[in-house]
Amino acid sequence: MAQFKYSNFLREANVPAFDRDWQPGQVVANGGIYRCKTCGDETAVAKGGALPMNHHRHEMLGPVVWQMIVFAQQRP
Repeated sequence: MAQFKYSNFLREANVPAFDRDWQPGQVVANGGIYRCKTCGDETAVAKGGALPMNHHRHEMLGPVVWQMIVFAQQRP
């Protein structure tokens, strides 16, 4: 589970971007922390970067499906 120390740098946001499922290798629109919905493993991806293709495997649990859990805010 993602952790933080300084809560003043984070805020809760109810935006649809957090509800989307991502597949391995897809290029993400938002940089941030992504979590595998199947096993709970997490990875950080820069804006415009691709989610890991071979980050981890778990055939017995099911497919790797990523979900954004922390959005990295960038200034315009």
